[in-house]
Amino acid sequence: MHATGWSRGLDVTAGGTGVVSHAGLVLLRELADRTGLTAGLSAALPSPAWGHDRGRVFADLACAIADGARVISDLRVMGDQAELLGPVASVPTAWRALKEAAAGGERGRRKVAAAVNKARRHAWAQAGTLPPVRIADRVLEGVACIRLDATVVTAHSDKELAQANFKGYGYHPLLAACDNTGEPLAWMLRPGSAGSNTAADHLRLLREAIGALPPALRRKIMVTCDGAGASHDLVTELDRLASRHGYQVTWSVGWALSGREQAAIGKIPQTAWESAIDAKGQVRERRADDACGSPRCAHPACWIEEAHVAELTGLLREGPGGDQLRAWPKAMRIFARRERPHPGAQLSLFETADGWRYSLWATNLPAATRGWRGQCAYADAAHTASTPASRTSSAPARTPASGISPPTTTRSTRPGSTPP
Repeated sequence: MHATGWSRGLDVTAGGTGVVSHAGLVLLRELADRTGLTAGLSAALPSPAWGHDRGRVFADLACAIADGARVISDLRVMGDQAELLGPVASVPTAWRALKEAAAGGERGRRKVAAAVNKARRHAWAQAGTLPPVRIADRVLEGVACIRLDATVVTAHSDKELAQANFKGYGYHPLLAACDNTGEPLAWMLRPGSAGSNTAADHLRLLREAIGALPPALRRKIMVTCDGAGASHDLVTELDRLASRHGYQVTWSVGWALSGREQAAIGKIPQTAWESAIDAKGQVRERRADDACGSPRCAHPACWIEEAHVAELTGLLREGPGGDQLRAWPKAMRIFARRERPHPGAQLSLFETADGWRYSLWATNLPAATRGWRGQCAYADAAHTASTPASRTSSAPARTPASGISPPTTTRSTRPGSTPP
């Protein structure tokens, strides 16, 4: 069966009678065919001498998911459009295709990934320049951003590889996404009991994610990973990638809050804390309970800053105890973010003492970085760009008096300013 012959002679007119539902699937199906995805999957997945081409089946399953399918049986929606889409595999055939692909093991998975990567490179080449990375209210041009993140998927029944974990019961997949386009580059479907900071999994995912990028885009990349996934082995590998001649790799990973970091935080003067910003580039703040009646006022007493950022590198490397980071790359810097905890948040004894919730992260961003990119607030926004906290702005923007930023309720430093 010809996997891509369904669209030959297909015309779109406005003078017909009746309605064709899910007509938008035509565009998705055509996109899969014209980028070479369908043909690539057909080559990667052996098909029986009779019946449906396995590449076509997989491409149709992807289209069905994009159309809103939640279970494999939702593929019937496409099967009901035979006049428009041609023959579509039945649900039992789709299940057989999935089982056949699973039986192919790691070798089959690599073939499928290669087909997807080739189609992506073709699509990106047609689109032209890679979209920039958005960091708060700024954009970073010419950089491919890879974000590594693990998440827990809840299973409400006993399913294959579903296991108990720290959040309940289910799966613990690991994903590498391209922040520029919002699409996944690589993934690992792991059982629920898989570790959050398993170095081998993160290293493999990082290699596959970089390999998924077109070769021309691998020389200037940014990689981020949250605290749960950070490990010494991952930092060592990222440092190795950044040290290669002709490559520019900027990375940031979450960092543990241990006794040495707590001691360093206790030595930070209040004036050294810089205001953190939200996804709009505005100071993360909220209205005070006893604020005046004007929601856009510039009264200092009417606003409470919700988060601040400060660097700990000097205190950890040049403090009385000597260089406490000597086992880590010399270019590595440590930052701390403090924010007001949400109701019900679990705080450590250290955090309970001053009422702030702390998050730490490490980066190799050079201290000499100029412009907005080198400011603490934007370095923090670049690391947390994919987290819900960085996309939340609960208070309306206030109107600055005389066109300047209003004073704050603490003596913290705003992005771009110098501590007094």
